[in-house]
Amino acid sequence: MNKILFFLFLLVLCALMYISKSFLVISFGVCIFLYAMIVLENSFSMFAGIESFLKKATSSKISSFNFGLLTTAIMQSSGLVSVLAISFLSAGLISLISGLAIIYGANLGTVTGAWLVAGLGLKVDIASYAMPLIVVGMLFIFNKSDKIKGCGYFLFSIGLLFLGIAYMKSGFDNIKDTIDLSKYAMSGVSGLLVYTLIGLIMTVVMQSSHATLTLAITALGANQITYENSVAIAIGSNVGSTIMAIIGSFNANSEGKKLTVAHVIFNVTSAIITLIFINFFIFITDETAKIAGVRDDDYTIKLAIFHTYFNVTGVLLFYPLANLMEKLLNKFIKSEHKRSKVDTAYYLNEDSAQFSDSATEVLVKEVKHLYSNASSIIAKSISISKEDINSPLSPEEVIRSRQQPIKMDFDKLYNNRFKEIYSQIIDFAVLASSNSKKEDMGKFMDLRRVALLLAEALKDIKNSQPNVYKFITSNNPYIKTEYDKLRIKLLKSLRIMAKMANLKDDYDLKTELKELKEIYNDYSNDELALDTLLGGKKISNTMATSLMNDTALIQGVTKKLLKIVEIIFTHSNQNDDFEVIKNSIKIA
Repeated sequence: MNKILFFLFLLVLCALMYISKSFLVISFGVCIFLYAMIVLENSFSMFAGIESFLKKATSSKISSFNFGLLTTAIMQSSGLVSVLAISFLSAGLISLISGLAIIYGANLGTVTGAWLVAGLGLKVDIASYAMPLIVVGMLFIFNKSDKIKGCGYFLFSIGLLFLGIAYMKSGFDNIKDTIDLSKYAMSGVSGLLVYTLIGLIMTVVMQSSHATLTLAITALGANQITYENSVAIAIGSNVGSTIMAIIGSFNANSEGKKLTVAHVIFNVTSAIITLIFINFFIFITDETAKIAGVRDDDYTIKLAIFHTYFNVTGVLLFYPLANLMEKLLNKFIKSEHKRSKVDTAYYLNEDSAQFSDSATEVLVKEVKHLYSNASSIIAKSISISKEDINSPLSPEEVIRSRQQPIKMDFDKLYNNRFKEIYSQIIDFAVLASSNSKKEDMGKFMDLRRVALLLAEALKDIKNSQPNVYKFITSNNPYIKTEYDKLRIKLLKSLRIMAKMANLKDDYDLKTELKELKEIYNDYSNDELALDTLLGGKKISNTMATSLMNDTALIQGVTKKLLKIVEIIFTHSNQNDDFEVIKNSIKIA
């Protein structure tokens, strides 16, 4: 159905461009404008400072608001700023209250686009400014430095924005020779509602409220639509941007959904209030225009003033209520961390993958989630529970109390609690790597390695599990004791890993790591015990073979845990002291 609709839309578009040269010019201008928006957004991904600047700039509600306002004014894209806020909120790098303030600031920042088009785009030959920007920008793009290249794309995109506006203006100036769109003007409540709907639909189709507003201003400047109808289109464009936000939030986590709901409430409420009090807004716009010395028939500037009042009203209404909004969102939109048959990623979402800092943060959290599930499977495989890892009882006491095999379907548990999250982590890491700079790629590769090491550890424990079950209930006390020793060592390893997650003191970390390394090396002593038992005919050759293989497998699990610690230290700590620790736990 979607393909048929797209094909019909394409046929109608081609027919209109064939019939009307002016429509062709307007369409070309819109396409250049939309492409310029894409280039502009991509240019900022080449600057390393924006993510670190966001974290510094969101220390308070007012600073977060200013960040949203200024970045939207510079980028001319509230959508990019919203995505940035959602991704950092999802990663836990900013608070919900900061995210709300950024969204409010971004909405106010959109007024700069209206002023740019109305105040500059239609008053001067904007194409003449576009040409040097495009030329200089293109020269910068060929530079090897990412920062200079990013600056080049920024200038190039601004030039394209100006060029797109110029083509739209030219198209509407010439369309009067073919058709007078003003004949279709509608007044009154019906006109407001119809053109608000038109603005909404245009924004959804073009995926840009800024493009819709620009199109409305250029059409108004050419007297192709009335001032009243252009006001309605401006209102509709703001509501249309919320439809895009809703669609974009489908894959977001609960935190991202909270911000999306806040965005929708802000825009829809502002639109409803403006429509209800439309006469007052038009009155105050006219009075402001008179005070500023704007001509009575300069409707493009009046539209920019109206759009400013529209967004300022929303900010004045919602900014003081930001703390209340935060409480309501937390109350009605609960965390999605619900246990289901198949466990999936809690933290990963496509928005976070667009920025290295947020991608790293959510990936680290998800790997911790994966490790938590993996450690639970490992524990169950040696017939202990996950609670035993944090039990106050000693490892020896725990194992003595766990002498009956815990029934489990390893493959089912692996598929339900590990496999899906593992796949999502790998896919997300690949996606994040494709969006990151060269210097950040190593982080994503190593986090993938951690996930792979956990998968290999589970493979090892799966192969040893049948014999663990078999021999912990064996009538032969010698083989039973040896398998209990393996279980004790693995429980100690899991406890050390759990403890290290909460340690920050260097000395305590050294102590735990030293113990983990000693456990790993102690498996070699089991070979001597094996020879003694076999020589004294305490165990059979079959038992000896099983014990030897399972010792190697469980030692392999500990080895992989050590490698995971090594990877974590590589990226988390760069000082000499930690370098010594890292080198001390390196194993072949």
